[in-house]
Amino acid sequence: MAHSSGLPYDSDASYSPGDDSDSDASCHQKHEAITDADESDIGSFGPEDEYECAASDIEDQAQLFGGNVHSAEYYKKAVEEFNECDWDTQDYSNGSLLLLDAFCEILELDVQDCYRSVSESRSLRLLYNFFDWSLNQKIGKDGRKRRGIKKSSSLGTYWKVFRLVFERATGDKLDSKMNRRMHKVLRHLSKKHNLSDQKRANRAMTIEDLKEQIETIISTTKKSFGLGELRVLAVLFLLLLAPAGARPTSILRLRFGDIRLVLARDPEGGPHNILIRFTLAFTKTYLGVKDAKTFPIPETLYDPSLLLNPHVFLLGILFRHKAFRAASLTSPAQLAKLDIHPGELELPLPLRDDIKETYIFRRAVKTFTGVKLSSNEPISYQMMAQWIKRIGEILGLEYSTIPYNLRYNAANEFDRSADISESLRNLALDHANSNPFQRHYLGREVCADTWAVLRRQEPQQALVRQACSVGHSKSKRRPIDLTSEQAASVNTDPFVKRLQRELRQYRQGSKKYLEIRRQLKNAKQTLKRKLKHKIREEWTTKQAVDDIEQQLQGIGFAKNPTVKGSLCSQRPAQGKLLEAINAPLGRDLNDQYRRRDNAINAIITYCMVEEGLTIRRPQTLLEPADRKHHDDPSLGRPIYDALLSVFVKAKKDRPRRCFICVGKAQTLSPDDGTVADLLREFYTPGDVSKHFRRKHLANLHGDECIKCPACDLSLDHSEHLRNHALRVHGIVS
Repeated sequence: MAHSSGLPYDSDASYSPGDDSDSDASCHQKHEAITDADESDIGSFGPEDEYECAASDIEDQAQLFGGNVHSAEYYKKAVEEFNECDWDTQDYSNGSLLLLDAFCEILELDVQDCYRSVSESRSLRLLYNFFDWSLNQKIGKDGRKRRGIKKSSSLGTYWKVFRLVFERATGDKLDSKMNRRMHKVLRHLSKKHNLSDQKRANRAMTIEDLKEQIETIISTTKKSFGLGELRVLAVLFLLLLAPAGARPTSILRLRFGDIRLVLARDPEGGPHNILIRFTLAFTKTYLGVKDAKTFPIPETLYDPSLLLNPHVFLLGILFRHKAFRAASLTSPAQLAKLDIHPGELELPLPLRDDIKETYIFRRAVKTFTGVKLSSNEPISYQMMAQWIKRIGEILGLEYSTIPYNLRYNAANEFDRSADISESLRNLALDHANSNPFQRHYLGREVCADTWAVLRRQEPQQALVRQACSVGHSKSKRRPIDLTSEQAASVNTDPFVKRLQRELRQYRQGSKKYLEIRRQLKNAKQTLKRKLKHKIREEWTTKQAVDDIEQQLQGIGFAKNPTVKGSLCSQRPAQGKLLEAINAPLGRDLNDQYRRRDNAINAIITYCMVEEGLTIRRPQTLLEPADRKHHDDPSLGRPIYDALLSVFVKAKKDRPRRCFICVGKAQTLSPDDGTVADLLREFYTPGDVSKHFRRKHLANLHGDECIKCPACDLSLDHSEHLRNHALRVHGIVS
């Protein structure tokens, strides 16, 4: 028996603009009857009724064509003017289109004539010489030296892009015979230009390697991030990239609106869990935009190490920016007080609407008083990749670490896991099928104890995984930078000597002088980079031989050489952050909450820290040798004394401290390592003026709120600031 017709009917198929018509109502009633009837009544609705219903719908729809949003003439004209050529070729991402346009620009001949000649007999000669010419290009825009093509696979990619250019210009694909002949040409050009056939190592960064990488990011003073929040974001990037196995750029383009946090009820009866859901909306857009994927990450309450806890670092960023829509939710300690309504499974923790389009991973910008996070300028992949590579060097890794090491690890772990199917792995990695995984992601270091499998023994899988990981050969003794003697050795290079002789022939500041000085600087940097790479590449074998010889001779391992030049010590906030992150497990749930909250508060505090130089500059370069240090802690109040010294009593007084730097020092703890740098005296008042112009005035933005930190006085504009600096603080600018 059918249910009452008063029940709502919400099928999309039932919608018709003419809802009030009798025929439409009869169709609705008949459809309701078939959907709600028993199986035995199904036969009562026959084909004649279906035809009658469909015919009435078509008749109603036909009445709309004459007077809807546009007239019939509009569509008639649109059909006549439609250009089918725009739909002949495939869609490609913006990056690919830029490559296609670049290829068209570098052809000096008429582009269309070249395409038309491809099918002629001289086309192979044209293509051979074009790619040969491309491989010989050494100088790029503005005279900059090009990196050039180093691998045969890159040359193959250029050929694929050229085929896309041809297809877009002509609407036809290249002849298969021409394609086969060009593969032979590419092999010949690869040998001619000594291109490497080796693929990039696809070693995985295991969870153990990731933990050490993160600990190095937090603790090291050999790498400065400029702003403490950038150091935290570098950790958060790795912790979100690792479980998703996503392309790094999709993580860097995460916005606050792509993050959802909820307090979820544990179905197994445990305490409530903070669940992170982040949606990757920006992915590789080859052949159109891909469906956005959402990854859930439950919190591990009894996590043995907070170094691998993304919740702590993400919550630190959210509380630091007061991102929660609930205005009273301002402290991590309040999270433990929240409960879920009876009968419900989740309590959402919504974020503010005004920051939904703001990037989480933003770069820092210089201001006239220091450094701050930009309003919405994202960190580039190149910037993040350089940070990760540098941290890998400090950690002592042999191979250059890249963000894709974590994607390789996720891909291989997904492949080995019984909880993740092949289809789910391909979905997570944005692969249409398993071919990309097998070609590029499946580790070429076979991560399995195959000998034990053949001998039917217990595989030593932990040892094999360690041997196949990116951290298998890490060593703190591996050189990180060149020594002063090694760096000075590049001055003996013939090309550097020639540029130095030419530089002396021109007047300082002239156009030719500046051009040669730029070439000299670039040449030295290139030589230093090559020398560093060579030293690091040869170190593993050389050091192994030394260790073997010394042990066999009874000497043992040699002591690590001391590095000249003292590094900055850890700042107090950095030390507290490291201590909070490495806090041991508590005895009960409340202890775990306190451990998590302390770590979040330490992250919030460190986000606001401005990091100084990685190498402490010698004081002898900053002050005359016969002058006594005014900021000597033994004199009592160094910060207060320095503050008094930046105010002038007469018009001709010229202090040797910067009033902006001294004002910033007042906001820091006296034991902060940057205070001594901010309170330093310059050699002459002229040096203070240069510092003020370069460090502060040059970084003054038009929309920036100007305030004198020493006087706590708001200023209207840059001229007001310069006038104030001269009248009150004696700095000529």
